[in-house]
Amino acid sequence: MSTSNQTYKELAIPYFKEVFDCIDDVLVKLNIPYYLIGASAVALELLKGGIKPSRGTKDIDFAIMISSIKEFEAVVEELLKHGFNKVETP
Repeated sequence: MSTSNQTYKELAIPYFKEVFDCIDDVLVKLNIPYYLIGASAVALELLKGGIKPSRGTKDIDFAIMISSIKEFEAVVEELLKHGFNKVETP
């Protein structure tokens, strides 16, 4: 995906760029495919087309293609190293 910092700022989602860059770094390092989905993905596409999206949600949704529990555990381990928190809630 090719977006500019201005595009991230226009989304008005706190820490969007930092979170996106961290997730990207971890998943690229582990060679795990992923997609940005949800309202953020739609908003970025609209911005790339010159259309200012209406206010959407403030969360960032990813679809991550994990093929095993071992891969899942590796993702969790790497994200913890980057300051993410593991929670026990479903």
